[in-house]
Amino acid sequence: MIPGLGFDVLGEVRAHRDGRELPRLGAPQQQGTLLVLLLLAGQAVSMSQLVRALWGEDPPAAAVRSIRTHIWRLRGLLGGDGAPARELVSVGDGYRLDIDASAVDANRAESAWKKAARLRLAGQSEAAGDLLDGAIELWRGDPLAGVPGPFAERQRDRLSELRLTMVEEQLELDLTRGRHQTTVLRLRELADAYPLRERLHGLLMRALYLAGRQTDALAVFSAARTLLVEEYGLEPGPQLTELHQRILRGDPRLAAAVATPAPPPPGPARLVPAQLPPDLPDFTGRRAEVDELCALLTGNRGSAPPVVSLTGMCGVGKSALAVHVAHRVRDAYPDGQLFCGLRGTGDRPARSGEVLAGFLSALGVESVPAGTAARCRMFRSLLDGRRMLLLLDDARDADQVRNLLPGSPSCAVVVTHRTRLAGLPVSRQLGLRGFDHRESLELLGRTLGRRRLDREPDEASLLTRTCGGLPLALRVLASRLAARPDWSLAAMAERLGDERRTVAELRAGELAVGGALEPGYRRLPPDQARALRLLAAGTGERITVSAAATLLRTDRCAAESLLEGLADAALLEPSTVGSYTIHPLVRCFARHHARAEAVAKLRTAPTPSAAPRRAGLAVARPK
Repeated sequence: MIPGLGFDVLGEVRAHRDGRELPRLGAPQQQGTLLVLLLLAGQAVSMSQLVRALWGEDPPAAAVRSIRTHIWRLRGLLGGDGAPARELVSVGDGYRLDIDASAVDANRAESAWKKAARLRLAGQSEAAGDLLDGAIELWRGDPLAGVPGPFAERQRDRLSELRLTMVEEQLELDLTRGRHQTTVLRLRELADAYPLRERLHGLLMRALYLAGRQTDALAVFSAARTLLVEEYGLEPGPQLTELHQRILRGDPRLAAAVATPAPPPPGPARLVPAQLPPDLPDFTGRRAEVDELCALLTGNRGSAPPVVSLTGMCGVGKSALAVHVAHRVRDAYPDGQLFCGLRGTGDRPARSGEVLAGFLSALGVESVPAGTAARCRMFRSLLDGRRMLLLLDDARDADQVRNLLPGSPSCAVVVTHRTRLAGLPVSRQLGLRGFDHRESLELLGRTLGRRRLDREPDEASLLTRTCGGLPLALRVLASRLAARPDWSLAAMAERLGDERRTVAELRAGELAVGGALEPGYRRLPPDQARALRLLAAGTGERITVSAAATLLRTDRCAAESLLEGLADAALLEPSTVGSYTIHPLVRCFARHHARAEAVAKLRTAPTPSAAPRRAGLAVARPK
């Protein structure tokens, strides 16, 4: 048994901790709740997902209450030494089971099947056969026996199909190892039980032919063809038909077709891409976030790759944190690290098909297939079983990212984005905020030196407040001051104190706060852009739904919708329920646009002509 908490689902569902089998896991519905978390181990499963998994589209009124009761009981049943199970944690309105993928027998079986396929391709048939033998022995009966619900039914069908496929491959390997006679008996039994699986009929025909029973092999084809034609009006498939023709001809190459394949000819070493951008030499702060992300990316694996999502307003340091963490954990991904800037906030975001083509080229593929779907399949096949890290920077939406996710749990993905990635299977979403006062001073001090800050401590504090703790603004400010060693901090604080110049002053070369905010502002719908300008001009840092409704002259529902849209665009930050905050630099930026909008209206407004004015005077003058 594997130490810690483990589960067997290839039969009646059971659990064990440190080699000791735990008591029965409760009623079937409770086992169904556990099963969803088990087979999605390491992933947060929302309450709505659990409800659909257990009852489909017609859940009972008490579904949520029932699930919460099941979770409470499961924590007690799965715990150790009288304490509740620490592995079953709450995430949002749902739950996550933090266990390694290998703690579930079904995952171990599937992993062994994939490894056996790679061994067979490498010419190691004996080792592949031994792996399959051990994997098949994990089945103790019908998988998930007695567990109800549509999710359990789908998984039961999938696991049953997996076992049958593994048995077919095991028998094919037995043929390569010369076990024709013993294989015939098992194949006859299976072909009778699954008369529509042409692969079984083909294997039986091969086994009989290799055993010197050509007539019996042809009789198997005749019986299979009769069944297909009479029952379904279909002829056998091309592979079975071709095998029949080769047996009729007595093709001498047929025996070689099941021989152990020769090892592949030596070729170039497998490419190990190392595409991460360089880490920042003065990376500052985020200690808790770095520790959490490193633990998540190097800890126990579930049945899906961990996907970490970093979100927040522009300039808050999402990319810097992602790159820093990626460098910290790169040793855990010896098969390589892939990076792509997705340009999600720009006018021409990267297409997933183009990104996949670049990744495939980096992995050594010379002939990249046409079409996004074909590239996605090849990409996931190449990454299967490899320990690779993907860093996807500046994503626009979930559709852009979805085809770039690997399928193997041995891989991991870090995604940075401003807007919400709804519908993406995320293990952890981390919203970043600006630096606190200490971190802001630390970042300035790394560039300017502590001595310069200590000479003007009040002005240094004023500068960090003006920047609102935004790392991008602090870096621009530090860069400008470093290039002007004779400038005092007070002089820079005075320049930034003029709100009309604040955003424009925060520019150094290609780094610019206004340039970072502009793309997100341009993508706003007109009603949200107007709302941002009005809110920036008419409110303070904290904005309530009621105040916004009054200022925007609309009802609370419409105001909240506008505020949520601005929060999704990372131009406001949700605070407490019904309350939001606006960053001081976003407020300056929006006020600048409000002033520009007013000037533009004045310039385009029609000028009253003299003739109408004289006409008005003539009407007003008494006769």
